[in-house]
Amino acid sequence: MTAQTDPLLEAVEALTKPQSRKEPQDIINTYVTKDDEGVETEHQKVVGTQKVTVILPPLLKQLDDAIRSSMGGSTRGAALASESAVLNVSALYEAMKIESQVRDWCRLRGITPTKDTAKDLAAWHAATYLDGLTDEQETSSTRTLRKWATSIRGMLDPWREKDLPDPCPACGATDWWDMSTRSRYLRPLIIKYRPDGADMVERSYGLCRACEEVWNVRELAYDIEQAAQHADA
Repeated sequence: MTAQTDPLLEAVEALTKPQSRKEPQDIINTYVTKDDEGVETEHQKVVGTQKVTVILPPLLKQLDDAIRSSMGGSTRGAALASESAVLNVSALYEAMKIESQVRDWCRLRGITPTKDTAKDLAAWHAATYLDGLTDEQETSSTRTLRKWATSIRGMLDPWREKDLPDPCPACGATDWWDMSTRSRYLRPLIIKYRPDGADMVERSYGLCRACEEVWNVRELAYDIEQAAQHADA
């Protein structure tokens, strides 16, 4: 089987193999001008964009690097670089959870776990071809691995938010209640987006924190405009 026809292998490699993705890159034109005294000056001008392939470390390695960076050290448990450094608790918890589960899987297959979770996961997957998995076990394992990958990507590339001054076009709210702080706030409309990538607009969405209505950004812009016109009328 190949990664294209084996969902479990595909899910394992999403965590343990280098990741590639397309990112926009400026096309820069460089030219030189001379002043009246013959002094040359180099200039650069962006004349377009192109997509380039960027190779990133495996997701498990990216997660480990994020934890080490947030702790200000080169190993887990390193001292904080300063009192202002913030430990990424969510990332650390996720890594510990994944490591514990992979160790359990390895032990069930008679594999002695190492300190390298990616290596252990690959070894466990190789062992499943020798011992076999039931359809239910394979489906459950695949679902778990995909959930880990989604969680890691969400932590490494979190959504950004921008609130809007407009009333919600669905419910008309101009404020919203936050149950976690038991406080009321203005500006319930927000845009959630990731700034990188050519498909930023398509991936972005709007949300009303009062009524929880969701739009894609183009629909939200249209609904806000229509609501404003009706209000003026």
